[in-house]
Amino acid sequence: MHPAPAALAQRQGDLLCLSDLHLGPQRPELTELFLRFCREIPAGVSDLCILGDLFDFWVHRAQALEESQNRVLRALHMVQEGGIRVWVMTGNRDFALAPSLLAEFGIAALPDPTLLPGGIVLTHGDLLCTQDHRYLRFRRIIRNPLLLGLLRILPYAVLLGIGRRLRRSSQKELQKKTITMMQATDRGIAMAIQGEGIFASPSAPYRILIHGHTHQAIDEDLPALHAHRFVLSDWNTTGATLLRCAPTGECSLWCYPPR
Repeated sequence: MHPAPAALAQRQGDLLCLSDLHLGPQRPELTELFLRFCREIPAGVSDLCILGDLFDFWVHRAQALEESQNRVLRALHMVQEGGIRVWVMTGNRDFALAPSLLAEFGIAALPDPTLLPGGIVLTHGDLLCTQDHRYLRFRRIIRNPLLLGLLRILPYAVLLGIGRRLRRSSQKELQKKTITMMQATDRGIAMAIQGEGIFASPSAPYRILIHGHTHQAIDEDLPALHAHRFVLSDWNTTGATLLRCAPTGECSLWCYPPR
């Protein structure tokens, strides 16, 4: 478990969390909605956290020069320039998004998982899908720092081809998976809240678990674990369900556009 950076842990305003935007040139209407969101972040927000899959896939820093992705990164830079700190956690689609590239746009990388003061855990959510054994093995391999370093020195055209093949393969795999395999399991949720494995820290057990990845917004008490779970929705052309947390630790789901 990674403790939150001091700037995030000591924030004076609200934290706004979102996840699973899957932005890319193939969905320009979604990019436009996100750019509008960046201009309409509500007053009182001091920090914006994107909990994985900002982009539909990411394989090389050269993607930052492409119009669609560059507009998104520049919009986040403008958010940061306007006084709201921007934090990005990578997900299963954009795991190769490097902290050094984010820093060029004034964006800070956020480790997965991250522990906030008050026993609040932020994670993308794929680690909670403990029935998807094949994916979790792939995740351990592909996120190895040595392999990521090797991938980053390959030519962009080669990596783009690899990325597209991985996306096609992933889509075929999804058709074979059961609903249970693609959801956060009771075991995964308990593991996160009780501080087991990658979620371990002296602060466990935790009070609140916040994640995305499974795409369906959820606000639920977990009485057996003495905890609460919030799940962020994915984004579509009608908007998304986000989460707003006050510095006091009080959290609630929030819809964009407001309804």
